[in-house]
Amino acid sequence: MRKAARENTPSHHPLWRIRPRYHAITHKLLSNERTMNLHRARAVDAIMECLAAHMNIVTGKVYMSLAQISDACGLTTYNAADKPCRSRASRAINEHLEAIGAVLCDRIWDDTTASYIPNIIWVTELFFVLIGYEYGKYLSAQQQQLSWENQKLRDVGKKSITLIEARCMAKADHIRRAFNYRTKKLARSKQRRQACKLKAIGEQQARKYILNDLVKLYGKKELEIMGYTELNRMIKQRYYTMCKLATAPPDIG
Repeated sequence: MRKAARENTPSHHPLWRIRPRYHAITHKLLSNERTMNLHRARAVDAIMECLAAHMNIVTGKVYMSLAQISDACGLTTYNAADKPCRSRASRAINEHLEAIGAVLCDRIWDDTTASYIPNIIWVTELFFVLIGYEYGKYLSAQQQQLSWENQKLRDVGKKSITLIEARCMAKADHIRRAFNYRTKKLARSKQRRQACKLKAIGEQQARKYILNDLVKLYGKKELEIMGYTELNRMIKQRYYTMCKLATAPPDIG
């Protein structure tokens, strides 16, 4: 499939000139036509090859995020502050591939961070038409792969699954991983803010703050059993760890 996408240049397919386009979110018909110029054609071709290389044969789910696709295809640009911008890849996917129906994107809202989690990208039957790959050949490989995975499930005493169940499981796993990552990222951000505060108030005050936390965590009796040497070691270790965290570059992933 990757070879087909690379050799058949999907952006040159006549469907781009005759097939209607729909808004990625509202799904309303778009009256204005987005011209497939040279830059957009190169972006579409690169992304189609990337999707073909990283899609799951059974579910049709692409196991790459927008950021990873943009970086892999060389579409990421950087501003003066060296912050990445992935709008070229985003426009190519939303305004071309999704608008024409070659891919579908699941957009799921995260109330905790008041933003969407990374889109789940699924390829459609039209995707194979654009890359010039026989859809029946893909369906045959899909059934063969599903049979092989079901055999592994039966070997461990589990029930076989259907294509719909496989897609539901892939979606649930994507959501679970996204929420787990965001939860950890929020915890890291909170810990970093606390570390910066400790570093700003000075070493003596910071040590008192850490000692109070240890008293709440362990209790006075447990700390007495530990002894002064062990307690002082824990305070030193926590203080220098927090100082290191405060001076480390922020996580932008």
